[in-house]
Amino acid sequence: MFEILDRRTSLTGNQIKILAAAIIGDALEFFDYFLIGFVLAFLIGPWKLTFGQSAIVLMSSGIGAILGAFAWGWLADRIGRRKVFIGTVLNFSIATGLLYFTPDNGWIYLTIMRFFVGLGVGGLYCVDLPLVQEFMPSSRRGWVGGIVTCVIPLGVGLGAVMGGMVGSGDWRLLFAVGVLPALLVLLVRLWVPESPRWLCRQGRYEEARQSLAWALQMEPSTLPLPTAADAGPIIKSNWLDLFKYPRSLIVSWLGNAGAQTGVYGMSWTR
Repeated sequence: MFEILDRRTSLTGNQIKILAAAIIGDALEFFDYFLIGFVLAFLIGPWKLTFGQSAIVLMSSGIGAILGAFAWGWLADRIGRRKVFIGTVLNFSIATGLLYFTPDNGWIYLTIMRFFVGLGVGGLYCVDLPLVQEFMPSSRRGWVGGIVTCVIPLGVGLGAVMGGMVGSGDWRLLFAVGVLPALLVLLVRLWVPESPRWLCRQGRYEEARQSLAWALQMEPSTLPLPTAADAGPIIKSNWLDLFKYPRSLIVSWLGNAGAQTGVYGMSWTR
């Protein structure tokens, strides 16, 4: 069944819908994620925040993202990509909305809520690419991954523009706007079925065929019913397997640390 998918050279309207949902999701999640950088510029002076307090507020979402990527990613392999996509969007949107109720000088409340924002963002970043790519032919997956990822600056730029428009007196409104990504859940529920590859690995072959048939805009009966062989071998792994290739891991860590320190540090410089 998946050979038919891989032979496709163009995307159907439904595949484009799935891609659009992932693009919107990535842009909005990073709007919420980096909003704190623009809000904090309004609070450091009036709240008399120290360097250490400011660093804790900013770092809390990063710690949450690490844990969220691990927890939500693990969950996505067990209950499905679509459910986790929806769950992570609700996670970071509601947590951002609750920041509207931040009390004056409430940097501890800000830190706690930002941790939960990071928890959801880290999870969505891990699940949206697998979800969209498992509907795409193999020849298009690199291009699709690039398209989904390259929209991240749009979310950051939107946060910067809105921060400049709102001003220091109404900074809580920025967090209220951060609830809007939850509307993406409606698009996902309407547009995106469960991943056919995940369904196939669960032995739910008829559902997998229906899911892929929807994406390819074909009648399910025209696709062969997948089998266990289509799902591929089940490889049991442990997270410690990451350390089997230490040089690649270190290069990845250093590259990401340098990019985030440089790019986001420059973005937040006032």
